[in-house]
Amino acid sequence: MVPDEKRLKNDFKWLVKNTAALQKKNAGKFVAIVNKHVAGVGKTAKEAYNKAKDAYPNKEPLLDMIPQKEFLLL
Repeated sequence: MVPDEKRLKNDFKWLVKNTAALQKKNAGKFVAIVNKHVAGVGKTAKEAYNKAKDAYPNKEPLLDMIPQKEFLLL
């Protein structure tokens, strides 16, 4: 496994585990995760990505949109 691939997989596991906590502060926003850390938050994916790249220029962040609590996926 490529080192960055392993880090992204670990970041994804961390994101899934911490989604409920992230909803309290970031519901409806995009987050960029690097090394199990919220490296950027924004109203758009591009905004969150750019903040993460500013903080971690040599890392590719994992992006996700944190759903509102009443979000329902069918």
